[in-house]
Order: sequence, then C-alpha cells, then structure tokens
Amino acid sequence: QGSENSISNSTSYSNTQLTPTYAPDNTLTTMGKEKTSVAILPFKNLSKDPSTDFYEFALADAVITELAQLKSLIVRPSSVIAKYQGKEFEAREVGRELQVHAVLTAGFISAGDRMRVTPQLVDVVTGEILWSDRIDAESEDILALQDTIGQHILEGLRVELSDEEQEVLGRRPTDNAAAYEVYLRGRDSFGRFIFQTVSAEDCDAAIESFTQAIALDPEFGLAYSGLGGAYANRVFKGMGDADDYTLAEEAFQKAFESDPNISEARVLMVMIYMARDEKAKAREEIIRLQKRFPNEAPIYFVKGVLHRLDGEYDESLKSFRKLSKLDPAAKVISSYNRARIYTYRKEYQKAFKLLDRGAHEEPNHPLVKIFRSNALFHQGKTDEAIKIMSEVLEKNPKMDGVRSMYAMYLAEAGKPEDARAQLTEEALSISRADHDMAYWTAATYALLDEKDEAFDWLDRAVKLGNENQ
Repeated sequence: QGSENSISNSTSYSNTQLTPTYAPDNTLTTMGKEKTSVAILPFKNLSKDPSTDFYEFALADAVITELAQLKSLIVRPSSVIAKYQGKEFEAREVGRELQVHAVLTAGFISAGDRMRVTPQLVDVVTGEILWSDRIDAESEDILALQDTIGQHILEGLRVELSDEEQEVLGRRPTDNAAAYEVYLRGRDSFGRFIFQTVSAEDCDAAIESFTQAIALDPEFGLAYSGLGGAYANRVFKGMGDADDYTLAEEAFQKAFESDPNISEARVLMVMIYMARDEKAKAREEIIRLQKRFPNEAPIYFVKGVLHRLDGEYDESLKSFRKLSKLDPAAKVISSYNRARIYTYRKEYQKAFKLLDRGAHEEPNHPLVKIFRSNALFHQGKTDEAIKIMSEVLEKNPKMDGVRSMYAMYLAEAGKPEDARAQLTEEALSISRADHDMAYWTAATYALLDEKDEAFDWLDRAVKLGNENQ
C-alpha cells in the first residue's frame, strides 16, 4: 500500500467561425452544448536573450491561469504545454495531439524596457488564422499585454462570457509591475520543477522569487498561492519536511484572503487538510471544487488520491482517467497512480503495462521507476526492487520521502542495518506528515519486528487519512 503604459495593437481578425463538426474526444459538454477548447503554447524568445527566457513558459502560463477561471472555455493546463518549450512545432499538429479546437502561438522580442509580442490563434481543423496581432508594450505593462491576448483569444473563439466571468477577468492580480515580473520568474522555475526536472534547486528558486514578489506586494494572492504550491510540492516529491506543510498552509491562507477563488491554492489545501487529520473536510472541499471548477485537472488528481486512501479503487481509477483526459500531459502521473492500484489488486500485468506507458513518455521519471520497484516488491521480486530504488536515490539523493519505502525492501531482504540506515532524521520528519510514507515506515518497523514502533506509525498513517485496505 501507500504514496502558474501604452499598448499599441495592429490587429487582423478572421470572420471564420470554428468548424462546428470538430469534436475532440475529451471535449466536455454543458446542457448538450459543446464547449470550445484551446491550447496556449509556450512563447518563443525571438531575441535569443537568455535573460528573458523565463517569459517563454511564464507568459503562456499566466494567460492559461487567467482563462482557466472561465467555465465556458476549456483551457489545456500548463502541464500540457511545458514539453513544447524551446522546441519547434506545427500548431495544427499540436492541436490535434492535445485534442483542442484552437491553438495560440506567439513569439516575442524584448529589448531594454520594451517588448513586442506577435501572437496568432489558429483553427486546428481548417488551419485558418482566427486572429493575429502585433502588440508593443513597455516592460511595466506585461499585465496589460497579457489581458489583451486573453481578450482577443475570447473574441477569436466567439466565447460569450457571463457577467460573473467578465468581472473575474477584470480583476488584476497585482498593480505592481516589478512584483509581477518576479512572480513570472517564479512560475518559470516552478514549472521546471514540476514538469521537467524535479530538482530541489528549481523549487528553491521558485520559493525565492515568490517571496520577493510578496515583499514587493504583500497583497499578491497568486504569489502566495505559488509559494504555498512550491512548499507543498516539495513534500509531495519526497524532498521536504513536515514544516513545509505548515509554510504551505500559511501561504494558502494569505492567498485566500486576497482571492478565495484561486483554484491552485484551494486544491492543494485539500492535501493539507489530510495532513491535519481532517479527511471529511477534504472530501467536502473536493465536492465544492468540482462544482466550481469542473475543468480543473488537479481536482481529479486529489480526488483520485482520496478514493485510493479510502480503498475505493474503482472510483480512484475513474478519477485518474479523468485527470489524463483533461490534462494529456498528466498521462505519466495517471499511469503510475493507476499502476499502484493494480498493484494492490495483484493485477501486476496491468500495472506494468501502465508503467511501461509512463516510461515511454518520460523514461527518466523517478516516480515511474519508484512504483515499478513497488510492483516488483509486491510480486516478491525484492532484489529487483532494491536495485531500481538504489539507482533512483543515487540520482535523486534529496528524495528523502521514499527512503522509508526503500527501507521496507531492505528489511524484507534480511538487511536490518541497511534498512535502519535509510530511516534518517529527514526521512522520518517527512514521513510524519505524509499518509503513504508513514505507512511505509510502519511496514519497515514491522518487518524489523519492532512492533511498538510499527503500531505507532500505523496509527499516524490512519490519522493522516490512509485507511486503504
């Protein structure tokens, strides 16, 4: 068992409507009416200035974050677009891959305190340009530039907004240009950490940038949300400690004070509720979030985890499948989480098939390897499991949270001293705040025949929400 002063426009619009017969497989519907879907790809740094590379992901991420608040539009999340950064791509081909109606591409040139962005919105079926633009802005007007792009996307897609949605889009996250630029740097570092490197250095850089943004604007809700997300994900990736959950909660509370509808903070806060032994509250919040943000993929990740911890495997599998439909880039995350469930069911062929899919997408993803080792362990192939985990920790030495799993393998293999050596102060500290890691620690002590310690850790795992059977 277990674990985003002046603006001059030269605009050209197309009168072409989106082809109504186009219906991507995973398009959602409301009242029988198909919703329009769009992917906003990383911007291209045409000036080739490395100091402005952060805008490539961060500007696209910011537009995504803005438009994702709308119920009337499906926007592919930042996790989807990250893999296209720095690569050559054909817009329609990407659009078909991501199963969307339209794709936004953009290039930018930055010189001194001025930036020029040249975006265009392409109909994936017909290849027609629905909207193209040249936008010149001062560096302190990045927010206005972003707003302009967002509005023209909506106009190009002929999306009709409710009064509430128009009001939401009219709110600015901050009026401090310097704070916003530092925040964008943080989103770039955070994106690298989550979607590419799983590197502690990238997470630390994100925390530093978000902290600087907050110092410049203490009411900057999105910066607080980003900060909380960095702390929380440090724990999720097995490289933080229990204090990170406290720091994440403090940041999320500040984010809520600024804007109670910041979905990123609210979704991640569900995991904090679980770490505080408030599982019922976590379930209630997930139900509210699913109604308020039905197209937010992370909700279905958390929902899948909750069902798994309750032993509701069929519901968990459904949630992780929905996650991969809303967020095609989450196929890897979905694959190893579903593989875990098949491992519990002793359906190892299905588990390995899913892990093979994940490895095909991202051959070096440490969590795919970790849960392959876990499946092998449960199959009785302990030596193979040990070999894989040893290699993962050699390449990712700061992933202290999985040391308890490794210790479990070593204890099973009759290597008690090696097992105890993995239960470092850092590993035990993070295990105290995580439902899965607490279970692995308990299992290790049980295998070491230290029954009192085993029961203490099992009790902690249950209090943290792990009631999986």
